[in-house]
Amino acid sequence: MRQRRIRPALLLPAAILLLAAVSLPALALILTDSGKTKDLAAIAQSSVTALAILAGGFFAAYKLEVFRDFAPHLTITHEISHRVISESYVHISVSATLHNRSRVKVDIREGIYRLYQIAPLSDEEVEQLYAQVFVDHDADEIQWPKLYDFRFARAVNETVIEPGESHQEIVDFIVSKDPKSVLVYTYFYNPEYHSLSRNPQGWGLAKAYDIMVDNLANTGDLEEV
Repeated sequence: MRQRRIRPALLLPAAILLLAAVSLPALALILTDSGKTKDLAAIAQSSVTALAILAGGFFAAYKLEVFRDFAPHLTITHEISHRVISESYVHISVSATLHNRSRVKVDIREGIYRLYQIAPLSDEEVEQLYAQVFVDHDADEIQWPKLYDFRFARAVNETVIEPGESHQEIVDFIVSKDPKSVLVYTYFYNPEYHSLSRNPQGWGLAKAYDIMVDNLANTGDLEEV
């Protein structure tokens, strides 16, 4: 069970209550005569009213999470496995775990799953991919041959990840035995969510996977934000 921390928003009303508890008895010692007792009562009533308003405001802010850090961030990890299902086809299973390590909840509304072929490629294909990025600068990254590309869309609050919690997404691919190495790419985002700068945010992970050699299955992580 996750331990709860005292929110900074609760410290200020607690300090005000403590100050009132100390100051009111002191005023009672100073204002001793009957004429000043009425003044003490008025001061006490005003103080209690102000404290009640402050406490109620801070409690509402706490419940509505006004003091949250408005910078959500997800950490994504991939677990990939495969199995031969026929003479010509292989099943690839991808488990993507999304961990919310920020203080604001994240509502995942859309996602992208892509599978690229890394090997085998001919020398000519490799040279073309290299030239696009490093010679001609026509692309910002290597454009591997795409095998599959599909997306999902969900309703509001259908997939909400609370702070400190994790959510798992599982996707299956069926590919031929021809590819020997693939690149699995996942990207999750909420098109309606914007940060204070009004820029949409999303989180993705690309992971290389060798279909025929299991001991290379956990290499090639590359996280992007």
